[in-house]
Amino acid sequence: MKDIMYLIKKDWLIRKKYKFVWINMALTPFFMIGPYIFTSKLFGKVNFSESILIGTLLWYWLNQYFWGVGDGFGEERSEGTLISIIISPVSSLKFLFSKGIDTFLTNIYITLFTLIFFALSGITTKFSLWIFVLLSISGLYITFFSIFFAALALWKKKIGSINYTLQYFIGLLSGMTSPVNYYPIYIKAISYIIPLTYLISIGRNIIQTGSIDNKNLYMLLILTIISFLYLVIGIIMLKKVENYTRKKGEWETW
Repeated sequence: MKDIMYLIKKDWLIRKKYKFVWINMALTPFFMIGPYIFTSKLFGKVNFSESILIGTLLWYWLNQYFWGVGDGFGEERSEGTLISIIISPVSSLKFLFSKGIDTFLTNIYITLFTLIFFALSGITTKFSLWIFVLLSISGLYITFFSIFFAALALWKKKIGSINYTLQYFIGLLSGMTSPVNYYPIYIKAISYIIPLTYLISIGRNIIQTGSIDNKNLYMLLILTIISFLYLVIGIIMLKKVENYTRKKGEWETW
């Protein structure tokens, strides 16, 4: 755990030197997901706006994890520190988990300012404590999913170039702005293998009921199983790809 904390400290020390990064992190999500929220206000239903807000907010969390964890190797390569990390005693899996914790902390910061900006803009929310619990545990599930993506991106490096497009595609399939119940059955089949789908559905149910019910617990169970499957597949893939990359000496090839 100590080595993971050192890696987290490294990332925060880098951000400390670039003050505008904090301003960018505070403002960007508001302007990215704001158009969805303000458009939903045209329908005049508060519940609808809150439904869109929780969907886009969770999608933005995935967005940050896909950059922080999923593109973790690519980020370190661009900063010229990848080789130093690879030859260090820290395993690649611990490295990705350090990225996951780092992303979780920045997401808390981002979410706080995003909700403040929406409140100042007249978008009121009735988020309960359960929503913040959901956001907290979502970090773990999305980290597992992102580790799978990181291993995939290390194996097929060109996938990293469509990271942003893939994020939007996942958001669409997960019901970011529209519940997956309205999707055709063949699209639902894809939607229900994406962890974000369950997180958004649970979030919307909590907003409607104000608590956790049996339906939420059932979805949480499925979410846990699917997320752990992604983690296991991601770890196996990561080990194989890492060994292959070490033998070929292609860490700097991207």
